Amino acid sequence: MINRIILLVLSAALLASCAAPSKEDEMFDSMLSMQAPRKLNEAQMQEVLKHPLGTKENPVRVEGVEGEYRYLARLRCPEGKPPVVDRVGSAADLSPYGSIMDIYNVVCDAPPNRTVFVDMYHRGHVELDAVPGFTIVAP
Repeated sequence: MINRIILLVLSAALLASCAAPSKEDEMFDSMLSMQAPRKLNEAQMQEVLKHPLGTKENPVRVEGVEGEYRYLARLRCPEGKPPVVDRVGSAADLSPYGSIMDIYNVVCDAPPNRTVFVDMYHRGHVELDAVPGFTIVAP
């Protein structure tokens, strides 16, 4: 009898460990593979593009931390010099693509100074446009 109870408990534990992954598990698995968890359809993408590039509603899309650094290094202030870039941290809100965003202060000698949101979970994506007020050099 005790052997049957132990077998039932072990079977239940095994079944619980085989349960479908949670939404959070799926989100982190996507991000670890450098893929944004959410694919946007055309209408959703058009809604994102209504917002200025670099905002939390339309973050700069890049591949990985190196992509973040490459993008920010390509930005130029109105006087043609690279801005001073300082990482602030990560956003509490998720991007429109369902992933975590990094936040940077991008500062020139004269305005514009801007807070730029970057989503690094876009494998193969190289952003060619500059955030408003800046220009960008070719990759």
